Amino acid sequence: NFTIGSAGVETNTLAAPTYAGQEMHFYAGTVGTGSREITVSAAINQAGNTKVTLNTLADSILLKAIDQGAGKAWRVVYNDGCTLS
Repeated sequence: NFTIGSAGVETNTLAAPTYAGQEMHFYAGTVGTGSREITVSAAINQAGNTKVTLNTLADSILLKAIDQGAGKAWRVVYNDGCTLS
């Protein structure tokens, strides 16, 4: 649950998952006039997006870890209002 503050972009980085099935949920619970941008260590969808931006109250996204080759990767389970880039 994120609090998004005043003007500007607040940033976070999400590392690769540690095990298949791991889940990460992000939700904008309080929003000022800024946005929150999360940069993920690798693509989270087929389009190759690695950034998730939340900027509106109740924006939310759920990522789930999958096995990908010899490593692990995040994939979008659902996205409600977040911008992917």
